[in-house]
Amino acid sequence: MDTQRRSVKSFATGPLQGVALVLYFVLLPYVLETKWRFSYTVSDGAVLRDLLVGLGIFWVIFLVLMMVYVNQLRHRRTLPTNGCAWLASLVIVALPFLVASSAGATTGVRASPRPVATATRSPSASPITSTHAPHPAPTPAVSHVSLFAVALAAKGRRDRLRHVSDLSDDDLDEVARRLHGGDDQLIAQLRDVIGSARDGQTVVTNEAAQVEARTDFDPVVVSILEQQRDELGLGYAREGGALPVDLSWSAAQLTSRIVALHDGTVAFAQSDNELMRALARRRGLSTLVVYLGDPGELDDELRGLCVTLRAARGTSATYEAPVPDVRVELLRAYPQVQGLSEDFAPTLRRRCIEMVAYLTMHAGEPVTGDRLRTRVLVHANVDASKTTLSNTASSIRRSLGSDDVGPLLEPVSSGLYRVRGVGLDVADFHQLVARGRASAGHEALALYVEALRLVHGEPLASVLKGFEWFTFEGHRAQLQRDGEWVALALHDAALESGDVETAFWALRQGLLLDPDSDDLLDALERVPRLRQFGGDGTGTAQHQPISPGRAVAMSWAFERFAR
Repeated sequence: MDTQRRSVKSFATGPLQGVALVLYFVLLPYVLETKWRFSYTVSDGAVLRDLLVGLGIFWVIFLVLMMVYVNQLRHRRTLPTNGCAWLASLVIVALPFLVASSAGATTGVRASPRPVATATRSPSASPITSTHAPHPAPTPAVSHVSLFAVALAAKGRRDRLRHVSDLSDDDLDEVARRLHGGDDQLIAQLRDVIGSARDGQTVVTNEAAQVEARTDFDPVVVSILEQQRDELGLGYAREGGALPVDLSWSAAQLTSRIVALHDGTVAFAQSDNELMRALARRRGLSTLVVYLGDPGELDDELRGLCVTLRAARGTSATYEAPVPDVRVELLRAYPQVQGLSEDFAPTLRRRCIEMVAYLTMHAGEPVTGDRLRTRVLVHANVDASKTTLSNTASSIRRSLGSDDVGPLLEPVSSGLYRVRGVGLDVADFHQLVARGRASAGHEALALYVEALRLVHGEPLASVLKGFEWFTFEGHRAQLQRDGEWVALALHDAALESGDVETAFWALRQGLLLDPDSDDLLDALERVPRLRQFGGDGTGTAQHQPISPGRAVAMSWAFERFAR
């Protein structure tokens, strides 16, 4: 019974209502034309004409609504269930036949621009009638290696288009038509050439076009190393493998030369935080995450979930991490942005520093303009205006400057803001602590010292307003947690080797990050703070009384920890 009721309701709101609208659309102009002339023969004709004008306005509204529904159906958007939507679907169905009919009529009037084969006669063959020439066959002189390279480039562009949100549907359709070149067969043949190894390096020749195409869906990425007329050098890797690349390539070159051979996409991460975020957000196994940083910074578990990079044969084997020219420093009392092309606008300097800091803290994700206005640029619980956001972003874009790819503050895409190529001392601190935990011995101690050297004061202690997000988003708590851990770890290791100054310095640096840490304060009470000149050890110096003939000094300036 419920099914019958739903069927009757669907028919009433669909075809039945659509037929009624067709009658209304067709008959209303006739009614308007006849009744308009009739209105001049009756006494209340003005009222009738007003009524007819209203009906005419409704007719125009119906026509506009039909055009809107047809356009939405062309772009595969959902429509409400009503008669107008039903009519729009009929128009979409009939549109190809109408276009074909009009094209055929035009062909009968105008000469066809397509070339036709001329009638020729062979001495030993029957007459050949004139017909349209078939599509030209591929020229044998074209190298299959060139086709493979074009297919990879097209596949990479299609994958990147899936993440572009500032293109309209018409633009995407046009780009899809331009990139549609039948490259699926070539990509499948490349998968057979690569085989099933976890990673490696191979050379593709023209003979690859003769192999049978593989139809499996195993996620794999390749990097285009070099291209010649008859050879194409490729590196390949699956999840957990190391992709051969030229380590001298920039991040922009890496993202343009690494392509997915499977029906999926590639996500890139330049830090361990970005890697964790990319792994959490990937859509199933069809998305492979490529880590662009130093693989030595990751533990074995993370390396097994992503694709890392290694030097390809014939390239430099030394990994050189890019050093950003612009750097945000928050591990000090007052935040700073170093390496600017030009100073921020004086009236917007505080807002610019805070906005750059926020975007850099969220370097792996685009940030909406509304989020910046309500969370970063807000003042006294009053959200910043869109004009303030626009002026601040313009000042930041000028001050950060550009590189070979474009502005470091990327152009706004659908209201999203993102920076790239900007360093952050907080991210470097967490990265060094993570590397130290994964290391041992003197290497770990060196990483701990390098991390604590980044601390130049109590973070944001001199900020009078703003930066509330640094606390309620959890960045301060994470910083205090890692700061307490690394300070205690370096303190314990230094005391074991008898290095009192290093132990004391580590606790002081840790207390700058977390002044209320009870563990750091208790350790500070126990560490020896006085060293006797010419004494026989640090153990007695702490409790030995000070006499007029002996000199005792406090090591407040740790010059060996300075940059």
